[in-house]
Amino acid sequence: MGSLYPLLSSLHYWISRVGLATAVIMFALGLYIGLVRHGDVTRYYRRAVYTVAGVMVLQSVIGLGMYFMGARPAEDVHFIYGMGTVLALPFFIFVEVTAKKRPAMGSYMWGFAVLAGILIRGIMTGRAG
Repeated sequence: MGSLYPLLSSLHYWISRVGLATAVIMFALGLYIGLVRHGDVTRYYRRAVYTVAGVMVLQSVIGLGMYFMGARPAEDVHFIYGMGTVLALPFFIFVEVTAKKRPAMGSYMWGFAVLAGILIRGIMTGRAG
């Protein structure tokens, strides 16, 4: 598979775990900002959302790289979850930025809850054995 494969495999593994933890933390932070403080999306929160979305794209590119090197996930549905991680946050970003009613933090809370669920399923279907 090549000398790059072990690095990509390790990155793919750790990004999924750190991404899951980050999704849970961002959900909790959104809950605090939106429901406890009754605040709206902050500039820093939005930047963090964009960063997480970018990392999910990177995660998918790494997975595709591993696929083209000959690696295969334990279950083919892993590809669907990979696409879901890329699409989840951009969908909720669109909902938030086009919302007429403020605050729109609920969109990001949903987004990170969905992302966490997709990451859990992706982790469960990714590795053989």
